[in-house]
Amino acid sequence: MISFDLHSLGFDAPSLDELVDSALAAGAAGVQHVAGFDILAAYTDPSGARLGLIKPFDGDLDTMASLVCPTTHPAEVFRYRDTLAQVDVLAPGRPAGLSRSALDGSGVLSGDTILSGRADAEPQRLARFLANTDDPLEYPLSSGPGSDQPKRIEHLRVGAVATDFPKIYDSEEAYGHSEEGSMGQELAFSAGTLISPWLLEISAGRATRDQASAATQMTMVCQKVQRRTNELTGVDWLRVIGKTSVPMTLALPADLPHTPHEGSVISTTVTPVVSSGTWEAGKVWN
Repeated sequence: MISFDLHSLGFDAPSLDELVDSALAAGAAGVQHVAGFDILAAYTDPSGARLGLIKPFDGDLDTMASLVCPTTHPAEVFRYRDTLAQVDVLAPGRPAGLSRSALDGSGVLSGDTILSGRADAEPQRLARFLANTDDPLEYPLSSGPGSDQPKRIEHLRVGAVATDFPKIYDSEEAYGHSEEGSMGQELAFSAGTLISPWLLEISAGRATRDQASAATQMTMVCQKVQRRTNELTGVDWLRVIGKTSVPMTLALPADLPHTPHEGSVISTTVTPVVSSGTWEAGKVWN
């Protein structure tokens, strides 16, 4: 059975084995027997949908739903384990480094902090979340809390893939008046958030990094919606560019009962995915 995240990219097939075989036949690129992986490969469809093929040493072959993202940000990244990474998206135009006093581990900083006029010698963090990495060898693997050495990526591709049916609101106003977007009539939440529940659990000491996943709660204000056709399968999907805590690119199924449009608010569970651009460059690691 094809999972919802693969369906969000149009990677539909009678079985996962048939999908993988089709991707390999179509020209997946990658490497073998390198830095903790037996296989590390990806098929990038002309539509921008990407299927990662990953087999860690002593593990089974697994797939990863990813996509080509036009939304890029300076960021600091390190891995918890094979493909799971902690990502700090940084404000542009600042020197390398990160103000540790500003990091509370709770997920996301609001844009109000950025607009407050506070002058830092080190870059401000716009968002922190957990993500899958489709080119994991580009990011250092931490040996545990206290030994993190994040790598600065100037143009990190930042996207997300829906893992469950989204709720679609016609406007920010409609979202604000919904049960999800408000508490009573006096308080309304603004759309455009990205919350990593596992970061909250780790920060509170209720979970470890080994237990964490990239599952994230997102509300996105849509700026652009494009219907694309996955050429490998012939199935349509939606590429949405919009604002969360930071601008991101989101993959959604095309067969939703209510299609989002510019100005819509999407609320859903996603898996963030990031890439340094390895696969777009047409080459892997030396």
